Amino acid sequence: MNDPSYRPLNKSELARALEVLPKNRQHLRQIIATMESEGVIRKIKKGRYVKRGGAEIIGIIQFHLNGHAFVDPENSNKDSSVFIPKDESGTALHGDKVVAKVFSQGHSPQWTKHIKNPQTKERLEKRFSSNGRLPDGRVIKVLERKNQAIIASYQRKGKFIYAQPDDPLLPATIELDPEKLPPKLPAPGNKVVIAITEWSSKRANPRGQIVEDLGPPDAPGIDILQIIYSHKLSLKFPEEVTQEANNFSDRISEKDIQSREDWRKRPVFTIDPDDARDFDDAILVEKTKDGNWELAVHIADVAHYVRPKSLLDKEAYYRGNSTYLADRVIPMLPEKLSNGLCSLVPEKDRLTHAAIMQFNKNGTPKSVRFCKAMINSARRFTYKEAYALMQEPDHQDPFSERLSTAWKLAKKLRERRFKSGALELDMPEVRAVLDKNGTPIALEKTENDESHQLIEEFMLAANEAVAKHIKEKMKPSVYRIHEDPDADKLFEFRQLVLNYGFEVGDLDSSPNELQSLLRSVQGKPEEHAIKVGLLKSMKRATYSEEPIGHYGLSKTNYTHFTSPIRRYADLIVHRVLAAMTGAIPSKTPNLLELNGISKHLSDTERNSASAEMESQKLKQLEFLLLETKDSGDSSPPTHPAIIHNVRRKGLFIELTDHFIKGLVPEHALPHCRGGYWFDGSMSRFVGSKPKRTFEAGQKILVTVDKVDLDQRLVDFKIVDN
Repeated sequence: MNDPSYRPLNKSELARALEVLPKNRQHLRQIIATMESEGVIRKIKKGRYVKRGGAEIIGIIQFHLNGHAFVDPENSNKDSSVFIPKDESGTALHGDKVVAKVFSQGHSPQWTKHIKNPQTKERLEKRFSSNGRLPDGRVIKVLERKNQAIIASYQRKGKFIYAQPDDPLLPATIELDPEKLPPKLPAPGNKVVIAITEWSSKRANPRGQIVEDLGPPDAPGIDILQIIYSHKLSLKFPEEVTQEANNFSDRISEKDIQSREDWRKRPVFTIDPDDARDFDDAILVEKTKDGNWELAVHIADVAHYVRPKSLLDKEAYYRGNSTYLADRVIPMLPEKLSNGLCSLVPEKDRLTHAAIMQFNKNGTPKSVRFCKAMINSARRFTYKEAYALMQEPDHQDPFSERLSTAWKLAKKLRERRFKSGALELDMPEVRAVLDKNGTPIALEKTENDESHQLIEEFMLAANEAVAKHIKEKMKPSVYRIHEDPDADKLFEFRQLVLNYGFEVGDLDSSPNELQSLLRSVQGKPEEHAIKVGLLKSMKRATYSEEPIGHYGLSKTNYTHFTSPIRRYADLIVHRVLAAMTGAIPSKTPNLLELNGISKHLSDTERNSASAEMESQKLKQLEFLLLETKDSGDSSPPTHPAIIHNVRRKGLFIELTDHFIKGLVPEHALPHCRGGYWFDGSMSRFVGSKPKRTFEAGQKILVTVDKVDLDQRLVDFKIVDN
């Protein structure tokens, strides 16, 4: 098709032109279908195919509340975005994969004056090229709908039956096909799941049908169900997948034991969160006779049960990973495996794939070997239990000494890692504690204490050892990568740090400067906001078939091996490692296949992370709302906060007790007889009578003013003291 002399051909003509044998023509049809779905080629009249012209791009369309949109071309950065005017988006929906026709004249950015949100306006204007013009275009085809299931409110006005999507970026009204209504209609106002069945013209409303009636908007769990559906997460396993899992015996056969090392009499143990049920890893650290260390990291042998191309394997790949929402876990594997046969629960025989590592007295790795093993976990610690025993040793408890020995090694590994340039980006996490109805009753902060650090260091060591071994043997596999940050992003982050009043040098040319900065903010109110700012300035860690290293961890070789119950990437790595050691005669993916696998798993991980963050934010805001209501107007709870940005709209702040971000609108600033004026050059508000200033880095005390759970927004008022 690249040949200038190519004339459009249909499938049969292409098969003849390419001299494809009849037995291989089904494969050719699949290739053509894939190329068409990916937008590489397109079908024209009489079923003939042509390559897409250079004036057309494929990408994801992102709408804004004013109706305008952008298409970000695939495999490109946002600097090459195409502007789609309001009337040129066709029947595309927010997040759809589309084909857009690009026009050569650019589009003037004057329309941005209508955007009220200053942050959005600034971000969009930056996306225009240096000459102040961005190419504009028109959507000519929707290749793939993102929103297969839309959460909406069911409504009825006389004979007109419709649904109103919750997402403001979607069409305001979806007409419901009267011929496809369920036998029992939802009550008006109920939340429903809608599938769009027809949308042929922008001039008409899209039509759809009800897939499921979720119930009243205030019913327990409805709020999280909305997040689940909007992120296309699968709540239930197909019956045949569950059956395949249930077919496994609860007993381990003698055949399975024969080729494994028996560690059942050795005191391996686990440390996991309080509410965990899927225990991926168990550890044992011992001093050797020559004064060195042996670290055994046992990982659940999921690959023993989930075989390539099985129903379980296909479903696990589709899900990509488990998703941990505020009120539930959506597992990658059915419960029989995730919480049963694969979980390294105490006092049960379990199959593992182990990395046995030797370290010298200073924590420098000496050697590693891998084996299939069988363990019987001697103890299950929660992080809280392990930390308590580490802080106050009990000499009557043999595991007290084992924890102490383990921490001595972990501490050395941690020191070596930061000496090599790793960044200390661990932060406390705040999670909502829910009652049985899903109502938040507390916000709980989880610190990255020594018990967490111990497990973290051992998992990092195992992941690195596996990656190095696979890379040295040149076996295709999946790696966990983190690319170096862009210099421009680091420069923007540096400005943020300076706004907070911290001295900082050139972050791009001196990586040690970042470490120095992170040490200087440790334990201070600004720490969380600055670390979040640094994370935003960096590229996202992803999966790749190319072992290019991990910037944040400062590791040349890194992969994911330690969580195969909840991550499909780890399962791939287990299979590769097992095939290399001869443990299983497994055919593993080639580089081309791994490229597609890596992209898919990076996407599912990003999607799950988005759902997890949204569910936690929802429950955190709900807690603030309930806390404020319970207190009444007389004594609303106060929260310490820090200003992290100032715009004409108001102060963007973060609570330093709960790490919740929100806005103090300009009109909610403390009373000044002379009013306030916005100093754009210094990003601050200045008031007179009395004279006062609000700027980034300033610490304030606030109360909750208004919470919008639907939009996930909260406004605060400053306590004027």
